[in-house]
Amino acid sequence: MTEDEQKNREFPVQENMKWQKIEWRIETIGAWLLFLIVIAGACGFFSKGFISNQQASAADGRLSVEYEQFGRRQSNMDMALRLRQLSGDRYQVTISGEEMDNFQIQTLQPQPDETWSSENQLILIWHRRPQQESAAVWISFQPQSFGHFVSKVALDGRSQVQFSQFIYP
Repeated sequence: MTEDEQKNREFPVQENMKWQKIEWRIETIGAWLLFLIVIAGACGFFSKGFISNQQASAADGRLSVEYEQFGRRQSNMDMALRLRQLSGDRYQVTISGEEMDNFQIQTLQPQPDETWSSENQLILIWHRRPQQESAAVWISFQPQSFGHFVSKVALDGRSQVQFSQFIYP
C-alpha cells in the first residue's frame, strides 16, 4: 500500500484508517477461525472422523470397545465390542452409566439370548458355542440429549472399560 492509502479520507466516503485496519484484522482472524472449524469438523471433532474414533481396552485384554467420542443429539453413533478369552457356557456384557436413559439403541448385532435392564444397566447374555473363544458385538445408538456422558462396559463382571462421550446439540 502506498502512503496515501494509509491516510484517513473524507471523499468519496468518510474513512478512519485506524478502524479500517482493525476491521481487516478481525476479518482475517474470522476467516482463519472458520477455516479451522471446517478442518476440525472434517477430522471428526464434531462427529464421525478419525479424531472421534477411539478405542479403550480392559487391563486383562479380554474386552475392547471401539466408540465415537463425539456425536450429535439424535444422530446415529456406532460402538463395537471385541470379546476375547471366552469361557463357560455363556458370556455376559453389561453396559452401564448414569445417563443410560439418554441412549436409544437402534441396532444390536448379534441379538442376545437374554436381555434385561436394572437401574442404569443393560445386561446382555449370549450362549457360547463349543470352541468359541472370541466374539464381536455391534451396537448402533442415538443420543436423545446433549452433554458429557460416562459409560462403562463389562464382560462377565470382571473385565471393565470406562469411556466418555461428548454429545453436541
